[in-house]
Amino acid sequence: MMKRFCFLLLAAAAVLLAGCSSSGRVMDGDGMIRQAAYSQITPEEALEMMEKDNGHVVVDVRRQDEYDAGHIPGAILIPNESIGSDPPEELPDRDQVILIYCRTGNRSKQAAQKLAEMGYTNIYEFGGINTWPGELVKEEETAEVRAFNFENRSVLLNSGYEMPILGLGTYALDHDTCVNSVKTLLANGGRLIDTAYMYGNEEAVGEGVRRAMVEYGIPREEIFVITKIYPNQFHDPEAAIDIALEKLDLGYIDMMLLHHPGTDDVKAYKAMEKYAEAGKIHSLGLSNWYVEELTSFLPQITITPALVQNEIHPYYQERDVVPFIQEKGIVVQCWYPLGGRGYTADLLGDETIRAIAGAHGVSPAQVILRWDLQRGIVVIPGSGNPDHIIENLDLFGFELSEDEMAAIAALDRGEKHDWY
Repeated sequence: MMKRFCFLLLAAAAVLLAGCSSSGRVMDGDGMIRQAAYSQITPEEALEMMEKDNGHVVVDVRRQDEYDAGHIPGAILIPNESIGSDPPEELPDRDQVILIYCRTGNRSKQAAQKLAEMGYTNIYEFGGINTWPGELVKEEETAEVRAFNFENRSVLLNSGYEMPILGLGTYALDHDTCVNSVKTLLANGGRLIDTAYMYGNEEAVGEGVRRAMVEYGIPREEIFVITKIYPNQFHDPEAAIDIALEKLDLGYIDMMLLHHPGTDDVKAYKAMEKYAEAGKIHSLGLSNWYVEELTSFLPQITITPALVQNEIHPYYQERDVVPFIQEKGIVVQCWYPLGGRGYTADLLGDETIRAIAGAHGVSPAQVILRWDLQRGIVVIPGSGNPDHIIENLDLFGFELSEDEMAAIAALDRGEKHDWY
């Protein structure tokens, strides 16, 4: 009896060791040992393999900006999100030894599994670069002002995604008005919609997008939806993100912002980083962050924001803040571009703006929005009026001269219209 007990104990230990070994051997349901789809090893084991120079290739599956900030020498970049059902061109030999890593280990496991399913046979996944014991290569700073492409009306974000440079704000729109406004925007070529938890209309935005996709045949990947979580959600950010995903019901969120600074904002942003790694959020950003707030906040996070959204209009131009943000490779977006509710009439009636509008045969609103675009600022004017929504998209048939840009710049009063 004792011999049988010892034998069973040793067999159980062998099973546990086999399931956790770096070779990836596991026990299947029939008690047979088989080779796992890919092998998990430690960073130390990966470094040892690299030093032996055994014809391996090291693959970094993070984003371009993460790779530029620091990567393992010789590693090639193949972002996890770019790995589909076809073998990557960078990996033609399916028998080659492939060593895969990311930042924390989540994306590297996903990438390893996808490659294994394609028939790659020598895959070694060793987790995240955060525990890498060797040297790293850091590229030169690549942060630069993100140039607008006026031909396709988009800007390339530091996250690697293209974002439209003009769209629709949905603040204060009730459900039916919001659905119809989203559909109007999409039917007339607009592709950017901004919402937030505090607006109470994420469900309406999602409904409008889904209906437009069916009625107008617009692919989901052409539509860019931004939402935000509010400071009263920062204490449980995972729940807040899940709520947004559920309400929008669009498969993923193109961009999520923290609505404004608050207690646990770093905690909330780090939660968004995890969802970005999992592909549930594509780009991250901030709303109502200025020079002082950004200077304190940025060193505490890993993923650089792709966008900062602030109040900006001719009477409040943020001429010190906008360049500070743009020089970090972060896109600036403005809310209240037309001054905000209660102030729009005064701004649209400004003599300087009206004179410029008359010279171009356009509306004062179009002049202001074009002024923003020529400053490299994305615009999301809010409206529930179909005619205004269509007009606000028509910004590419004229261009403001340097003198006209300067004349509008001279209107700055430092007059902020909301407390954020």
